[in-house]
Amino acid sequence: MSEVAKTISFLAVACVALLVAWASRPSTAEVDVQSLVGQNLTEGFTDPDEAKRLRISQFDEDSATLREFSVADENGLWTIPSKSSYPADAQRQMAEAATSLMDRKILAVESDKAGDHEQYGVIDPLSPKLEAGQKGVGTHVTLWNVHDEPLVDLIIGHEVKNSTSQHYVRKNGQDVVYAVDINPDHLSTHFEDWIEKDLLKVNPWDIQQVEIHDYSAELQPVMTDQGLRVRMAWDPRSELTVGYNDKEQKWTPIALKKFNTTGEKYEEFKLADDQELNSKKLNDLKTALDDLKIVDVARKPAGLSSDLKAGTDFLGNNDAVRDLRSRGFAAIQARSGGEGEEIISNEGEVITTMNNGVEYVLRFGDLKMADGDKKDDAADLAAADAAKSGDKNVNRYLFAMARFNENAVKKPELAELPALPEGTEEKTEGTAATDKVTDAANKSDEKATEEKSTDEKATDESSDAAKVSNESADKDDTKSKELDKIIADRKRIETENQRKLDEYKEKLDKGQQTVKDLNLRFGDWYFVVSNDTFQKIRLGREDIVQKKGTDKDEKAANPVGMPGQGIPGLPKVPGVN
Repeated sequence: MSEVAKTISFLAVACVALLVAWASRPSTAEVDVQSLVGQNLTEGFTDPDEAKRLRISQFDEDSATLREFSVADENGLWTIPSKSSYPADAQRQMAEAATSLMDRKILAVESDKAGDHEQYGVIDPLSPKLEAGQKGVGTHVTLWNVHDEPLVDLIIGHEVKNSTSQHYVRKNGQDVVYAVDINPDHLSTHFEDWIEKDLLKVNPWDIQQVEIHDYSAELQPVMTDQGLRVRMAWDPRSELTVGYNDKEQKWTPIALKKFNTTGEKYEEFKLADDQELNSKKLNDLKTALDDLKIVDVARKPAGLSSDLKAGTDFLGNNDAVRDLRSRGFAAIQARSGGEGEEIISNEGEVITTMNNGVEYVLRFGDLKMADGDKKDDAADLAAADAAKSGDKNVNRYLFAMARFNENAVKKPELAELPALPEGTEEKTEGTAATDKVTDAANKSDEKATEEKSTDEKATDESSDAAKVSNESADKDDTKSKELDKIIADRKRIETENQRKLDEYKEKLDKGQQTVKDLNLRFGDWYFVVSNDTFQKIRLGREDIVQKKGTDKDEKAANPVGMPGQGIPGLPKVPGVN
């Protein structure tokens, strides 16, 4: 064998050896990845106060649409940019979201291949390549600091099998899939999960009075001498005011009026001998006010004051007026002789008075489908049809405000002061009247002593005079003690009366402050509430007036509860829903 051939053979053997060695080497990538187990996946996020913006992105596989939700810290206040910066005032939700992203330990490494992302559900929902029917798309969560630098940037996928708290997770831009203990339930994209849903924050037992204005109103175009104009078409039905006594748990009529279409005015009516208030409907109304939840919001046009008055600038803004009308509200000349313009709604209003003087004015506007923001004739018709068919996916616009009614706060009953004896004046500090009587008695004693010392041989008549003087002093002393008691009683009663007055003033101040706080919350927004809840609140005359004994008849027909419930504690009757 030539030297050249030998050299080639040696080189070939060396190459084979190198290939074998390379093929059998430990994978440095595998070693590096596995070494991450136990480390903190979100080690860059250690202080929740660093978080200034959070975005959560999800993909709807059926419609191939992206759903994004974000909250941001605007000057110390967390808001929702997609909802015109409505306050994200559900502090618990924010705390849970931040906590769910901090200190996430890597429990296992599942894969480092991009082809496995669909299997683990960690495909990025922000990918431009997604199509309808795409499977395995995760939830993309990004948290930024004040410098707009990402603190956390993760895609959360499926739940780990045989685990109740672990999910597959990968970092954005990386292929490696980890198993991590993380709860995506705290990372909701639903608006109502991030806000204080309780709109009114009322205690139903504090409701003192409810005033229902049952009417419908619609703006219609009409031809006038000045050309085409828009006018309000009214359908007034009734104005019903009822009171509630929480101690007796009883409703009573205060003022009941129905609209006389012939005379075109409201006329008061009384309950007939065979009629009564429908306590069930009114109790449902009371409960519905407590359950009134915000499901959506929209920012109102500028120019509306907190008392629902429309200023000149507002009325001159056609876009603002159209926005108002599109949601079922309109500005008209103030009623009851008031000045300027006020906002009325197309589906009546309800005024609820609390025993702390706070009054809630609720005005109900147009219907709105729960899953759409579009406002046009087609959307309105769709919502109306859905409402008629009993679709639960229908909501309604609401205009809310608060005002203070001092007359609704019960004034304290002050005790009368016991009268002072005639001719006696009470001293501002101490007991001046007592001092006056005591001084008189002392002077009498001194005079008697002087008379006795200057004439030791006083006659029996002088002794009798001294005796009379002493008896007078005893009487004065008795009067002094009685006066002391009267003055003490007066001071005790005055102190108690002042305490009651202080409590009354404190209640007034607190109620007025509550109204200010509520109007700060209500002022800029249309609220959207469930149409079902609206139906329980804005009642009519036929709803609250019934024939006597109706409740008893219903109980007799269903002696153990609501239909289908059966006897408490026992299984339902087969075939009964």
